[in-house]
Amino acid sequence: MSPPRFFLWVQHLLGTGHLRRALLLGEALVARGARVLVASGGPPAGLPVPAGVELLELPPIVARDAAFSTLVTPAGDPVDDRYWTMRRERLLAAFRAFDPDVLVVEHWPFGRSAFKPEVSALLDVARSRGARRVASVRDILVSKADPSKYRRMVEHAAGLDRILVHGDPALLPFAASFPLAQELGERLVHTGYLAPPAPAAAERSREILVSAGGGAVGERLCRVALEAARATTERPWRIVTGGGLRAAEFASLRERAPAHVLVERHRPDLAALVARAAVSVSQAGYNTVVEALAGGTPMVLVPFAAEAEDEQTRRALALAARGRARLVPEAGLSASRLARAVEAALTEPAPAALPIRLDGAARSAELLLELAR
Repeated sequence: MSPPRFFLWVQHLLGTGHLRRALLLGEALVARGARVLVASGGPPAGLPVPAGVELLELPPIVARDAAFSTLVTPAGDPVDDRYWTMRRERLLAAFRAFDPDVLVVEHWPFGRSAFKPEVSALLDVARSRGARRVASVRDILVSKADPSKYRRMVEHAAGLDRILVHGDPALLPFAASFPLAQELGERLVHTGYLAPPAPAAAERSREILVSAGGGAVGERLCRVALEAARATTERPWRIVTGGGLRAAEFASLRERAPAHVLVERHRPDLAALVARAAVSVSQAGYNTVVEALAGGTPMVLVPFAAEAEDEQTRRALALAARGRARLVPEAGLSASRLARAVEAALTEPAPAALPIRLDGAARSAELLLELAR
């Protein structure tokens, strides 16, 4: 009997969080004997691809800025019809050749609306070939000023067999950011959070770890963290900027860093560093928060909040309300305020573990295997 086959479509635009979740899910499926092809529509991210997971890199599309209003190629050129057609043809050809039992679309239809023609074509081919169709979505959506957008999401979800929400209602139910969640019925399943495989047991380090996700919108956090580190010289600091930070800004950070501050662009073992850091300072993105929760690491969160983005703020507020993180709003970010928050995180008692599921990768894999069977 041939192994079940899963085709995962994912598109990252500014950060790499969506792709990281897709790769975690692919790794869990491969560990259970499946074949997995991940079709990534963003630029190469430099993330380690789990053994056994096949990666197809489509002609990349990125967002010009945090407003997500303009999609461009990595060279900065607008995405025209020719480019969309080239992507779609490669995507559909790869899907037909792989002939999966299950198609998983990451985040759509709860986001990525600009990619509707591409995803709709993929879903149509999957339907015609008898493949099951699944949406994979994070715990929180960005709020919509226009309520009709929620209704369209429900309509687009009508042809899906399952909606896997990678969160835990004990912390943040999907309905908190998607008011029509009840209309999805039993197809909607909270899987728990997708934590990476636990790193080998290690003592907690003395390091203050600052990570800016993909780096495209973390420039200010990196700059302010460097100044805050000057006031905390008795501990080492590590600033991981992410690949999206401008080259000139990265060079400037490294040049200005004092001896006890290490500035790096990327770390393949970032999850392990977060899990054992003395304090994790981040923007409250899904993956870094989950890695800190899995490691029991104290957190200082500076959520990205530009252009009406409130996903990270909602997550940070929920964790702060449970005593699991310190919140520094982006609007009030300063070196002194960040240094005080880090000092408080260092000196206060260790936070209690939250009663939430962190085995979302394994549970999602089992649910997908059930569909394949």
